[in-house]
Amino acid sequence: MSFRTYIYGLALIFLAYACVEPFDATSDIFSDTSMVGTLVVEANITDVEAIQKVLLSRMQRVENDSTVNVEEQRLFNVNNPIVIERGLEPEFENGANVEIRTDNGTVYQFEETEDGTYESITPFRAMSNTSYQLFVTTANGEEYTSDPMVLPQTSNIDNIYAERMTSDTGLDGVGIFVDSSFSPDGNKLFRYAYEETYKIIAPYWTPYEFEIIRDQTEFVYDDLGNVTETLYPDVQLVPRAREERVCYRTDFSAGEVLLNGNVLNGNRAERTMIRFIATDNPIISHRYSILVRQRGVSRAAFDFYEQLIAFSQSQSLFSQVQPGSLEGNVYHIDGDVQVIGFFDVSSEVSERLYFNFEDLFPNEPLPPYFGTINCENPIAPILGNPERDGPTPPEDQCSTLIDPIKLGLVEFYLDNNDPPGECEGPYLVVPTICADCNVVGSNVKPDFWID
Repeated sequence: MSFRTYIYGLALIFLAYACVEPFDATSDIFSDTSMVGTLVVEANITDVEAIQKVLLSRMQRVENDSTVNVEEQRLFNVNNPIVIERGLEPEFENGANVEIRTDNGTVYQFEETEDGTYESITPFRAMSNTSYQLFVTTANGEEYTSDPMVLPQTSNIDNIYAERMTSDTGLDGVGIFVDSSFSPDGNKLFRYAYEETYKIIAPYWTPYEFEIIRDQTEFVYDDLGNVTETLYPDVQLVPRAREERVCYRTDFSAGEVLLNGNVLNGNRAERTMIRFIATDNPIISHRYSILVRQRGVSRAAFDFYEQLIAFSQSQSLFSQVQPGSLEGNVYHIDGDVQVIGFFDVSSEVSERLYFNFEDLFPNEPLPPYFGTINCENPIAPILGNPERDGPTPPEDQCSTLIDPIKLGLVEFYLDNNDPPGECEGPYLVVPTICADCNVVGSNVKPDFWID
């Protein structure tokens, strides 16, 4: 999770609790007035040769109320909700000039590739014995810079593994752990990030899909204007045009994981838990992979992210930690404009892990599939074709098939060969999410994927 996500989430939390705790959080860093328009800067470059990124956005105004209502759109199921917060979103900073300069005179230029995202024009990596400094000039002429930062010493990921476990809250699931080692006199402060990719198999997929022949009743007339034939709405089954059974999805870190090796005995850290996944989470239903990135960070960066975690974890901290203490290393050149952000240079190592559900949960039922809709109860809407539908009751209130097909809401499951009962059509259908994996993921297999 980026600290951009933390900042907006924290702003929401502090405003929501302003009427409970009397301290001046809303008049300080998270105020809906004093901090509106404040630039938020997130920048991290590593020693991995890559296109480096800088993210720029602005604090936006939120309603000045005792509580802030955030509309949530939950797609899929409660065990793994994908939540889109409508009440507090970043206002992306467009049109800025972004560059990173080194103490040896090298300048790396960045270009805006999408709203608020600036990428280096050429790939590069941070080098040892070199300092790096961020410079940002916004479209309205504001100039910002960072403290110079140097690359910490590297470390190693010795092992990455998954184990079945019970969480502190009593949930059965999978813990993903990392063992690391580092040099005695080197950097011992680490920040972890991950990318998780998982296979999705649509449980009610079939090789066929609907093709609409007619979407309404049509009449054929003779030369005298008499109806000679009635053509009713109809569909046919055709082979699917794309892969819809097996898909993949990649999600990114959902929180900060930090490790302070200075408090450990020796030069090794064992069983650092990067991720816990409950057994009812559908992302582990088949094959799961996680790429863990271990980043050696500076003391200033470690302290910054540690404060973010403290701010976000506990309501009880509201009376103890003042938002004004959340200080980064990015500042306005003239010193008279507020800014929130951190520019970091980190050493990075990464390892990837794969496992299958049956590896850890042999002979156990799969987690529930994505979606709050019950896939196990297919229905048979009528076609509006009396030649193919079952009996229609006197007061016709039957659901119909054609419009849901047009809207992409249903997929073919089975022929309804009972024959169709009252208010039933010739096909059993399920919600599209149950039969087309592209609703949840992408049918393009990632280049790195190993089955």
